Amino acid sequence: MLLSRSFLNPLALALLLGAALGCHIQPKLQVEARDTAMEVKKKVPLVGAVSYSPDGRLVASGGSDQVVHVWDMTAMKEIRRFKGHTGFIKGVGFLADGRTVTSTSNDGTLKFWDLATGSETRSVPKFLDGLLGMSVGVPVTPDGRFALGITSSMFSESWTRNLHDLRSGTITQRFPGKFGALSPDAKTVLILDRQVSLVDRGSGRVLWQTALGGRKSLSWALAAFSPDGTRIVAMDQSTGGPMSAVDTTFFLLDARTGQQLKAFGHHQMPGGLISMNKILAQISALAVSPDGRFLLSGDLKASYKLWDIEADRMVCQMKAADELTGNMLNNVPSMAFAPDGRTLVASTLGAARYFDAATGAELASMIAFEDGEWLFMTPSGYYNASEKGDQNLGVAVKGQPYTIAQLRESFFRPDLVKLALSGGSLAGYRKVADVRPPPVVSIVDTPSAVAAGEATVTLRIADSGGGIGDVRLYLNGSAVVLDRGRGLAVVGTGDTVRKYPVRLTAGLNTIRAIAFNDDNSMQSADAVQTVTASFLPAARPSLHALVIGINEYRNPKLKLDFAVADADLFAETLAATAGPLFGEVHVKRLTTPGDTTRESIIRELRAMQNLNPDDLFVFYVASHGTVDDGEYFLITSEVGSTSTAKLKTDALSQNLVKELIANIPATKKLVVIDTCGAGKLGDAIQVAMMTRGMSEDTAIKVLSRAVGSTVLAASTSVQEALEGYQGHGLFTHVLTEGMKGRADSDGDGFVKTTELANYVDDEVPRLAEKIFKRAQFPTVSPSGMGFPIGKVR
Repeated sequence: MLLSRSFLNPLALALLLGAALGCHIQPKLQVEARDTAMEVKKKVPLVGAVSYSPDGRLVASGGSDQVVHVWDMTAMKEIRRFKGHTGFIKGVGFLADGRTVTSTSNDGTLKFWDLATGSETRSVPKFLDGLLGMSVGVPVTPDGRFALGITSSMFSESWTRNLHDLRSGTITQRFPGKFGALSPDAKTVLILDRQVSLVDRGSGRVLWQTALGGRKSLSWALAAFSPDGTRIVAMDQSTGGPMSAVDTTFFLLDARTGQQLKAFGHHQMPGGLISMNKILAQISALAVSPDGRFLLSGDLKASYKLWDIEADRMVCQMKAADELTGNMLNNVPSMAFAPDGRTLVASTLGAARYFDAATGAELASMIAFEDGEWLFMTPSGYYNASEKGDQNLGVAVKGQPYTIAQLRESFFRPDLVKLALSGGSLAGYRKVADVRPPPVVSIVDTPSAVAAGEATVTLRIADSGGGIGDVRLYLNGSAVVLDRGRGLAVVGTGDTVRKYPVRLTAGLNTIRAIAFNDDNSMQSADAVQTVTASFLPAARPSLHALVIGINEYRNPKLKLDFAVADADLFAETLAATAGPLFGEVHVKRLTTPGDTTRESIIRELRAMQNLNPDDLFVFYVASHGTVDDGEYFLITSEVGSTSTAKLKTDALSQNLVKELIANIPATKKLVVIDTCGAGKLGDAIQVAMMTRGMSEDTAIKVLSRAVGSTVLAASTSVQEALEGYQGHGLFTHVLTEGMKGRADSDGDGFVKTTELANYVDDEVPRLAEKIFKRAQFPTVSPSGMGFPIGKVR
């Protein structure tokens, strides 16, 4: 039978289909490649509502998971989840204060949420009174005083718009009509039924009424106010009989008089006897740009089109998402312009997508997974993600399936996501499509049990067409071997074999091996084997620490005042608190200009490569740090020039630090990097930090994952590492106070690396704001094993 408009409206149809199919999908994501595809490995909810905060910094989204998600477009991450609805989220919004989020749902309620606390502050029952009544956004006035709800029926033409006075908790007006909207100043109510009417909110008096295009009755109509409230864009979309085309026309109206200023955007879609495309092509959402020049329309096929109102032409169509191809269950359209009009956000099935409003080019996708993880990704594959968010996304390269986590060290680039979101070009950077397949790694001829404290691990590495780069071995989660691929022996065509002696801990050892393609852009799948070692361990492990503080540099502009004092404080605190836990404590300090050259530090780190797996290794450095040519550098005392060439010869690069620490066989490692990224640095380094590539925060997180160690760092690349608090840098002061016992959150008398990381993460921002009235946010990246670092009682 035919589904006529009087029986079921298109939006209701989409929601009904979504309910029937569980409203969960595993979509494919669009990437800038013909031979590369990404697919979500875990189910994600449908997204059916999006909105900007008044300052454009935040985006709210919601859908079938009955959760309101709040995304920070500056930090490029999900910052809040509001739970309390029991139905599909149909509208989200913000009040003018920017601190309150609103949402409507098929459970009928209108809810208010406190952004700061994450709590629900108010719920209005029966706001959407009807199973699948249509709602566009959250029709709440900016001051939160009034809201326009709806009473509707899925199977009839009975629609009523209800004006709620939220202060008194009463419905003050009822307006018969399918569609309604409050004017920006909340003084009038726009009602679309058979005609378009503007009603005075206070008195209920009809100010004017008009028939669009002279039509006696509207068919499927929507409307939107311009942000200044002076214009109205209304739409009438008619399907006619079963064989008729879908006929759409937009009308520009004077909001004061109702005069029809012009008709524009007329277009048709061919009809057919039974056509799902015909039903889903009906436009169900409109938005007017902040300057009133453009109209954005969206239908149930996720087809978003930008129209130039004055020129009467379609400017562009937002690039369709691959996830919708051939999928009968399509999205519930919702979109919004940013307050500055430069960007827009739209719902497309399983993601909220972010577009350039001028060109229609996609800038990023935001995906919230049901397990609490999230992903922020550009079309070229660069991303920011929660701890395990990238494990929920698969990627096919040249037809072979991989996980996006295998691309982490190259494509986990929050700094590039930020660049794309700010309108910058990623044209000069590689894309996922450029990546060649990684090799296949297997552990062969390796015993599962040994009587000694060492085993030889043999790897067979098969080239899959992308060559062979770095090879890594992890023991119980911590890197113990990083081989740059030198001297790999060839065995047959395309295969190599390599043997590595690995020191073991007593009992069960889990060994994980990976290898990269030749440009180290993608790692292989893990090869894992367990080895049981039957030997008696030492009574107590030892602690070995390399503590570096650099005040004096070849370039006098780089001089620091507190780095040596910070290094001394850390070394003394570590020796005092770690003593009761370890059989021996060895703390080596490097604080003079002669001891803190590049070669001196390399020599001392290589001397640590004879440690035992049960030992604890700590690396602390207080110095300068910068990013240049896409790589993070620790500034040593011999650095004078900050040119790229001199940094590569005189400073310690991220890759070199990674290699040196990864080859230390201790399975328990803690890395503390107290490097000033601004303030004291010369202009050249400050510019480099902001413009020359990977941010310090990203570099630290990549380092942490690569070596399987917890890394604590003082500041991000554009913040000043605050100095001068009780004779020390703020970061090291907080760190050592935590080591002395303040970080012992469970009160068991031991300070563990996880507790120390949480304490630093909480306390540094609090003290920076309280004492200095300035922001400082440390980078905290726990990885590998968590373990006690000190005993405090």
